[in-house]
Amino acid sequence: MVLASRSQRLQDEVSRVAAAAGLELEVLPDVREALLRNPEVMLLGIDAAANEQTGRRRPGQAGPDGAETIVVGTGEDTGLWEAAARLDAVRVAVLPAASGWLAEYLSRRRSPAAGYVLGVMGGCGGAGASSLSCWLAHEAAEQGVATLLVDGDPHGGGLDASLASGEVPGVRWPDLADVRGSLNPVQLLSALPQVSGFALLSGAAGPATGPGPLTEPSAAPLPDLGAAEGPAEESVRAVMDAARAAFALTVVDCSRHRSAQLWACDAVLLVVPGRLRPVLAAGSLRRTLGTAAQAVVVRGPLGDGMDDARAAEAVGLPLAGYLPAVRSLEHAEARGQLLERGRRPRIRRVTENLVRQLAAELPAAVPNRGGHQ
Repeated sequence: MVLASRSQRLQDEVSRVAAAAGLELEVLPDVREALLRNPEVMLLGIDAAANEQTGRRRPGQAGPDGAETIVVGTGEDTGLWEAAARLDAVRVAVLPAASGWLAEYLSRRRSPAAGYVLGVMGGCGGAGASSLSCWLAHEAAEQGVATLLVDGDPHGGGLDASLASGEVPGVRWPDLADVRGSLNPVQLLSALPQVSGFALLSGAAGPATGPGPLTEPSAAPLPDLGAAEGPAEESVRAVMDAARAAFALTVVDCSRHRSAQLWACDAVLLVVPGRLRPVLAAGSLRRTLGTAAQAVVVRGPLGDGMDDARAAEAVGLPLAGYLPAVRSLEHAEARGQLLERGRRPRIRRVTENLVRQLAAELPAAVPNRGGHQ
């Protein structure tokens, strides 16, 4: 972890955070020198940020070309949020108020038990991304993976309807609307509804039977970066950080229009019907998905002259699998029988293979319901 700043006050504040997180910190005067150290995380002081024009990496994508960037400053500093937006850094820490949150976030991020986040998105309307998200979560849970399914589409009507889980007690997105700062992973895990072996965070309000507020106001609130509907982005960030710590696998049913969870995804599966117009639409959509690893699941039935390999090639992404057409799927969803359809052998062969492909990315252990390893 590197701090790029000439401010003695910021150096002192960040040094205390690093000590609390049990991390080594190197302090350098400017961004160029900091990047030469090839850090996993770069804390960018507001004084150094003033001389930078564009960001180099998205969150969680550390590597030789850059680092995850967190803009840091004090309550007296102005322009923190503007600098974060300009540099593509979606996290800001106002010190010392956010010291506790920052120490917890950094220590959790470095944990070997940090989970994997997979986004599933339709290449066009009605592609079947929600169905595949549910089937993948169910399959992973059956294979013993601690799994969370997240409803990432505020316009989707809520996954509760497809899973007949509206009466299962637990929190939904509206219950988490006031979360700011950090969220205790064990609290989140124990508060969510359990459906067929996996946890569910649905967009439906559901019954008001969940626990009280889960907030830990240790960090300064982040600004809303433009989400007009659905949960505020600062709430989404807190929830997704906690999800990564609490679950080995988090599957996000992403919206095509704008998914606030997309930034947190380690990889994105694009579900594409194997016909000409959906393939063309998916090819256009993929260029907006950022830097997360991407692959295609082609959905039947296939159009004339089209096969799964050709469809994936036309989209411009690797083929992860072929999902055959399922009759009367809308009827099954309306009756809350979506998971039963996913048990059919030709569907389960696909989901088993996809979960096997994910196995190498999943941590060996995550907290169980009691919070122990």
